[in-house]
Amino acid sequence: MNLNYKKILIFDFETTGLSPISDRVIEVGAILLEKNDLVYEVKERLDLLIKQEKPISDFITNLTGITNEMLAKDGVDEEIAFNMLNNLIDDETLLVAYNLAFDIGFLFNMYQRYISKNYAIKNDILDCMAVYKDRYEYPHKLLNAVERFNLVNENAHRASDDALATFKVLEKLAEAEDNLSLYVNVLGYNPKYREPDTFFFKQIIKKIPQGMRGLREIEKARK
Repeated sequence: MNLNYKKILIFDFETTGLSPISDRVIEVGAILLEKNDLVYEVKERLDLLIKQEKPISDFITNLTGITNEMLAKDGVDEEIAFNMLNNLIDDETLLVAYNLAFDIGFLFNMYQRYISKNYAIKNDILDCMAVYKDRYEYPHKLLNAVERFNLVNENAHRASDDALATFKVLEKLAEAEDNLSLYVNVLGYNPKYREPDTFFFKQIIKKIPQGMRGLREIEKARK
């Protein structure tokens, strides 16, 4: 991958719902990559369940396979999980996720709870889904990308497995066309809906509308 970063953190959250304000992270999965002679190697992995004050819904259990019993028995406090994740990040680390606009909101709210109410995310970002969506027609879920590239994700909707699947998809996207730098600090969005929030970033994040037909809207706008 032709990216000018010493470290890349690929992360994924499983959550109690869609709102980063009223919902909470129940599982953290992360893979820290470090560049060694132009090749990114896995340096560290993180896989944590997080204790919850309230029971999670049957819907979330059915989606993820995570139960209230698992969280009570094996979960750690949210602050501990956040600190372990944050210890993998320095100011120069590129943050990567699949549908990053979702996960980054939850990360930001943890920064606000445990670092500062005035915290702003300093890191550059890359949304793997935006790259995939730019090149291929609908549908654009992670499982669709996994299937297209003949990959395997045995435990979809488990954070560690989804983070690993995102890494594999990113590698395949780079192998096909290594222009990932065009997608750094860009969030694609469906023009039928509201633009993604970017107020919690210190740097400027470009928001570019993307359709469903793989027409390379971001690539064209960035060249």
